[in-house]
Amino acid sequence: MKPKTVIFGIITALVLVILFNNKEEASFWLFGEIRTSKLFILGVFFILGVITGGIMFRRKKSHPKEYSINNTTAANSADADNPAPHSNLSEEDRKFLDRD
Repeated sequence: MKPKTVIFGIITALVLVILFNNKEEASFWLFGEIRTSKLFILGVFFILGVITGGIMFRRKKSHPKEYSINNTTAANSADADNPAPHSNLSEEDRKFLDRD
């Protein structure tokens, strides 16, 4: 098993134990007095925390597959000096550069 799966299982088990040990009724103020079980209150706030953490710590977008050239004048002058940019490279170097 992957460590991520084990950690997720342990956290899930701890959350369930904490939630089901808090079944008694509690009063909660949310623009008025609300009487509900601690199980519901803790569960809602745990889900809100998971959603907030997922939004805040999500992975950023990966780098683009292709990069564009913004300065076309420099590229045109380089092409005029050297018509084939890979002509003076070895076959191995050309294969390496063509992978991009």
